[in-house]
Amino acid sequence: MINMTHIFFGCRQLGRALFAPMVLGLATVSLGAVPSYALDDDNYGQCVADLTASGLGVEQAAASCAGARFPGMLGDCVADVSSETGLGAEDSLEGCERSRRPDEVATCTLDIHSALLEQPSVNALEHCSRSILPERYGVCVVDLSDEAQLGVDAALERCIRAGYRPWTTAPRQ
Repeated sequence: MINMTHIFFGCRQLGRALFAPMVLGLATVSLGAVPSYALDDDNYGQCVADLTASGLGVEQAAASCAGARFPGMLGDCVADVSSETGLGAEDSLEGCERSRRPDEVATCTLDIHSALLEQPSVNALEHCSRSILPERYGVCVVDLSDEAQLGVDAALERCIRAGYRPWTTAPRQ
């Protein structure tokens, strides 16, 4: 007579033998998913230099750079936003510090300003820093404003509310 314990144990061993290499491979691949800038962004000195050149005090610059996850990108974001949009360094720092992706916040803000705005707008920076995917958000704002003839503020509000809603992307069955 066949013992069910032996069958269960054999199936368990077979499953481990077949799936262990696959799980190990996926774990190894996921380790390589860290963004390249995250590995070597330790430019604290450059961050302080960028922030002070933008008009912030040394104490505030040092505190902000010391607390930044990616100090080099924070400094670049503040420098780019304040010099290209006409926004103050304080406002630029507040927007850039708020996001996990300060490089994308800068790109988003600069894209909206260059395409749609003639005057500096803290509103655009604020919305870009609130977005989870700032570059994509910037494209949404510019495209909606151009194609749908929406005002900038209306496009900012529509795009920030746009979310992933799977029930609207495919028919329900």
